[in-house]
Amino acid sequence: MDPIINYPSGYALNDKGNYKKWTTDKEKLRQRLMNRLIMRRGVAAIPGYGEAGSRLYLLNKEKPSQRERRAWEYVDEALQPEVEMGQITKIFQVILNEKEAGKYTLAVAVELPDGDILDLEVPNVGT
Repeated sequence: MDPIINYPSGYALNDKGNYKKWTTDKEKLRQRLMNRLIMRRGVAAIPGYGEAGSRLYLLNKEKPSQRERRAWEYVDEALQPEVEMGQITKIFQVILNEKEAGKYTLAVAVELPDGDILDLEVPNVGT
């Protein structure tokens, strides 16, 4: 069983900062994808599931000229289980933005089976 599928409990903050129960499959998928990208792969965040999560935290160790390519590779690796389950069709776009020296945000767009594009923004990448 993949630990990311039911983690965390199914709540998110709405625009006003209040907790809101996820109600749609798209909301649940969005949070699952974010969990896969934010959780550190290889670190025992969930014991026994060292392959869950991503290696985006390693980006600062990469040469600046390699970071964009590595970000794409790490996103692809982290989201591959969702592709295999048929929840997303492909990773459509990965954009690494440097906020300040050594601090990044990551914009990721994935294509869903119905052709819709789901956008994600991952803060504090590489830290």
